[in-house]
Amino acid sequence: MATTPIDNLALITDGVSRRSSSWDRTGGNIDCLTALAPGETVVLLDTQGPGKVTHIWTTIMEYPGHDTVLRDIVLRIYWENSPTPSVEVPLGDFFGLGHTLPPPFYEKLRYTVGSAPVTVGINERAMNCYWPMPFHKSARIEVFNNGEHTLRQIYYHVDYELGAQPTDAGLFHALFRQEKEVQAQDWINLDGKENYVLLETEGRGHYVGCFMYIDATAGGWWGEGDDMIFIDHDPMPTINGTGTEDYFNNAWCYHHSFSFPYFGCPLLEKRSDGGSYVTLYRMHVPDPIRFSNHIKVTMEHCWDKGRTNSYTTVAFWYQDKPVSSRPALPAGKANHSLRHGEPGQQSSAYPEVAVPLLEIPLRKNGISVRSVMVIGQEWLRGGALSIDTEGREVEIPIAVPQDGIYRVEVKPVYALIDDTMTLRAGNGTPVKVKKQTFKREDDGPFLNLGEAVAQAGELKLLVSGNPTAPIHQIRLRKLD
Repeated sequence: MATTPIDNLALITDGVSRRSSSWDRTGGNIDCLTALAPGETVVLLDTQGPGKVTHIWTTIMEYPGHDTVLRDIVLRIYWENSPTPSVEVPLGDFFGLGHTLPPPFYEKLRYTVGSAPVTVGINERAMNCYWPMPFHKSARIEVFNNGEHTLRQIYYHVDYELGAQPTDAGLFHALFRQEKEVQAQDWINLDGKENYVLLETEGRGHYVGCFMYIDATAGGWWGEGDDMIFIDHDPMPTINGTGTEDYFNNAWCYHHSFSFPYFGCPLLEKRSDGGSYVTLYRMHVPDPIRFSNHIKVTMEHCWDKGRTNSYTTVAFWYQDKPVSSRPALPAGKANHSLRHGEPGQQSSAYPEVAVPLLEIPLRKNGISVRSVMVIGQEWLRGGALSIDTEGREVEIPIAVPQDGIYRVEVKPVYALIDDTMTLRAGNGTPVKVKKQTFKREDDGPFLNLGEAVAQAGELKLLVSGNPTAPIHQIRLRKLD
């Protein structure tokens, strides 16, 4: 008789329970990673085995101007001291939040995922993974900033246990793939050579499921393509399905979103251009697909000729050894999905200049900059930037919708000023400000820098400090 995890829950076994988390080592309440600059990596867990990761929880705080945050954070997992990650997947895609859509998009829909191994709570930021992840020698879990913005306020728990594992326990793997323009296939297709490939790997193990994110064009119904799975180098499909909608365990099209333990369509959202965002998952928990030395999981893409859809997938599987290689993820915008400019996708709640957006042009100009928080005080609304001026005056270009004369007001991060900081708008008079402490950092006043002329779509703000210039908010008011 088959057993389930709850059947075994009453068994008392040996093992040592542990957790690695982002708790505030000072004893305060800043229980998160606070400033992960582009290209930087932070280790969440690094331990020797044997043992098993039993649960991963994570959440983020999104900031205006960084709608792609869920794609820019990358989760990496290494087993057995391997130099190659067995998991390298953007955080959102790993947890069922794909499409490079901003967190407010999901929050507005009250989006949830209720699968057995991966869940997203009613607050779209609450991400949980229950895939069991045994290891024999070592485990290392990290997050990597693959984007162009500093990442901040990343919270995490990694729950794990140390102790002997079955010698034949497989190692957990995941693969992210994206094709932005998937062309329609011929309907007569027996060998699957031009199918979309979700997974291909060498080794011994079993495939346990996937997320599929489809960005469909108007009229681009995606449900007719069959799943074709090739096992142990079989030249023809070992397993044939009857349609994409059928592989994901539904039938007769998809009209409403739904989420069950082993299959679901938690996102089925139409766009004003006639297209749609679709998120699907199929978890082979009771029915893993086993292979002895090789597996290739593919999907046909059959729809009307001349139309293209975009496919992004995350495949999950276990195998006996860590993968020896994997394709590199594109960086920054190259790894983002198609953007359609839908209402509600852009963070527009802040009337001031989106300070976090200034990070990208400053970095391109060779200026060292990162997002910051004020430890021990209230969160900074909208985030803040600390600019490494090294005592010299640094020019910040600010895009404006119209040329003309603007009144410029700036709020520094007063608590982070080392000594003094100087600000100047255009050719105006420099304004000096010293370090101050307020009960709430938001209580600090805006500094009126006077008027400045914007030309060629830009206004110049100049700052200096020793060694940094921290800026919280910028307000512009057009006067002519």
